Amino acid sequence: MGEFFQELWLEWPALVASIQWTIVLSGAVTASGLLGGILLLFFLTHPARWVRAAANAYVTFFVGTPLLALLFLAYYGLPTVGIDVSPFAAAFIGFTLNVSAYNARYLLNGYRAISAAELAAAQALGFDRRQAFRLLILPQSFRYAVPGLTSQAINNLKDSSIAFLIQCDGFLSFIQNFTSQNFMFFRGYLLAAAGYLALVMLLTLAARKIQRAARIPGFA
Repeated sequence: MGEFFQELWLEWPALVASIQWTIVLSGAVTASGLLGGILLLFFLTHPARWVRAAANAYVTFFVGTPLLALLFLAYYGLPTVGIDVSPFAAAFIGFTLNVSAYNARYLLNGYRAISAAELAAAQALGFDRRQAFRLLILPQSFRYAVPGLTSQAINNLKDSSIAFLIQCDGFLSFIQNFTSQNFMFFRGYLLAAAGYLALVMLLTLAARKIQRAARIPGFA
């Protein structure tokens, strides 16, 4: 075990950089996925049936498509049509398409929890669609959807591990390269599991604080 940590210490700068990369990717796709989910919610609650149908088709497709397939499509597929992207950009695109769809579902479920009386009151007050969405639908839907949204953020962190399959320099990629040099696979992947667990536990604590702050009284 001492030899393992001695070799790990020599690679400490690369280890720290890989953890930073993982955190940056997870944070970026959590933010972009939330924005995408909000945009989709706007269309999912649109009065025009064809707009709602198109938004529903998007959500159904990207929720039903494996995330890894989207990453491969972005990294290996886009260059074939003349669009060259870096591994980080490919991961960002693939994750954003996927996470936006999931967040849209959480937000839509939150929207369905809003009482019809509140929506009718907004209409009676003369709110146009954008005002109703900005002042009533989005804030209420967001509060109801906080548990799902924070769970998705945790999943984003865990799912970022598969980005090493498209040559991304994340934490799991570091472990893969490190163990391939010294063949300490058991210890290396045990460290990977412990590292992701530590990051997830920290994020879970933050998520619980957000959930408590956003909790609606009387709503389970």
